[in-house]
Amino acid sequence: MLVRRGQFENTSGISPIKLGGPVSYGSYAVSKRMGKMDQILNFNGKRVLDLGCGNGCYTEEIARRADYVCGIDLHMPHLQAFREAIPRVQGSGEDLPFASESFDVVTMIEVLEHTDCDTKVLAECFRVLKPGGLLALFVPNKFYPFESHPCRLGTFSLGRNVPLVSWLPESFRRHICYARIYTRRGLFAIARKVGFQIQESGFIFPPLDSFPLPFKNTYRRIVARLESTPLGNLGVSIYAVLAKPAHSAKTVARGPNNRQFESATFDVLGVRTHAVQIGQVVEQMNGWIRERDGCHSIAATSMHGVVEAQHDPSFKEILNATDLVVPDGMPLVWLGRRQGHFLRRRVYGPDLLLAFCEESAEKGYRHFFYGGEPGVADHLAASLKARFPGLNVVGTCSPPYRPLNATEDEEIVEMIRSAAPDVLWVGLGAPKQERWMHNHKAQLRVPVLVCVGAAFDMLSGRRKQAPPWMREHGLEWFFRLLQEPRRLWRRYLVYGSQFIIYLLLDSLRLKNFEADGSRLPKRTPGRQTPV
Repeated sequence: MLVRRGQFENTSGISPIKLGGPVSYGSYAVSKRMGKMDQILNFNGKRVLDLGCGNGCYTEEIARRADYVCGIDLHMPHLQAFREAIPRVQGSGEDLPFASESFDVVTMIEVLEHTDCDTKVLAECFRVLKPGGLLALFVPNKFYPFESHPCRLGTFSLGRNVPLVSWLPESFRRHICYARIYTRRGLFAIARKVGFQIQESGFIFPPLDSFPLPFKNTYRRIVARLESTPLGNLGVSIYAVLAKPAHSAKTVARGPNNRQFESATFDVLGVRTHAVQIGQVVEQMNGWIRERDGCHSIAATSMHGVVEAQHDPSFKEILNATDLVVPDGMPLVWLGRRQGHFLRRRVYGPDLLLAFCEESAEKGYRHFFYGGEPGVADHLAASLKARFPGLNVVGTCSPPYRPLNATEDEEIVEMIRSAAPDVLWVGLGAPKQERWMHNHKAQLRVPVLVCVGAAFDMLSGRRKQAPPWMREHGLEWFFRLLQEPRRLWRRYLVYGSQFIIYLLLDSLRLKNFEADGSRLPKRTPGRQTPV
């Protein structure tokens, strides 16, 4: 079935984007991209829209896998070149002629860069997808060393595969090449703007169909392995699977037992980290206090905690059992951004504590501060009450710097229970604070437990904070190392080096960092140490 919808006018006030030529039937480029989609998608039983279908070489392959497929393209000659009787329609990606929630999957292969407005196209894809539907797309990668589209200087043609044009600033590049080009971060920013969630992404190298090179099959086998390494960032195309949320994007919690915070997460060496910002964490804490349906835990985790989790699998299990693990460190923020999450800044422990105290001062929430060296918790409480006059502090405790016996441990638990706080702030330092929180969570009957590490020392005035510009650019470690070199040299120099090595091993797939399911440690009193 071939449907003609007439001429589509360009009303944007700019010259129309030129269209690329369709791929040849039976080419390696088709089998390469279809093989990648087979890895990341299941077409079985799905209704699929192939946007920018060209001559139907991909549409035909999808038709063999899906329950139904329809192609759409702006050029009628392309649609007339279909070899199979597959439903297709002439139309524009900015104005799809389909009802909302009509398709399970939309595919868009090397098309978005040629459209008049990529944001409108993605918004239309979002509209026609069913809740939970997927958009699979391929776009050109800015970091590929050669420009894969035709280039020109004025009226003089430079041809294809001109080196380094793609690396030029966009204000200059657009005068040489007509097609847009994307970074993964830029693509994800547009996708998130229209409501998509990032499900999967990666890179592919060029298939070299048009080059009569020897050992072409050997080259293809080698680059297929390199695509999953850091060298994949130099691939010719970015591929991504974007998901339309199956339900409202509003943060919710699961059932009454063993609830866990639901939001986008990303993996850092096997540690499940939530892609959230301070405002979202404060909102969720308010919700947990209102509901009072159990004891919920939050851990502000940095590079140090992630490396500790590699040394001790039981600690990794503790972090992954925590309701909310937030990125309190710029390396984690950078990794989250690289995986497509919009993280403007870290969830810095002191800032989280201040934000919630400011929010809760008028609500009368009850706060308890547990941790720090002798007197630190008292100084912290006094400082916060001076800053927020309505703050309700119902108790403080700075445990001794030694292992607690069973009697002492029970006395502290009873003290906290008697005070009946709404929020228990724990500042014992990682990994001690997370272990203590896990071991005592069931006994405390406190709606929210929050591990905030060095926040006790910072906000009590015991130690200076790094300037904001250092904190937001990943340089706080250097400031703190200069303050306390004897105590922190191992954390930042040894653990920092290990963190980089672990990331390299993970990216090269030379080591598996997934949680191994080892048993959690027994709930016994642990040694209490200051931050």
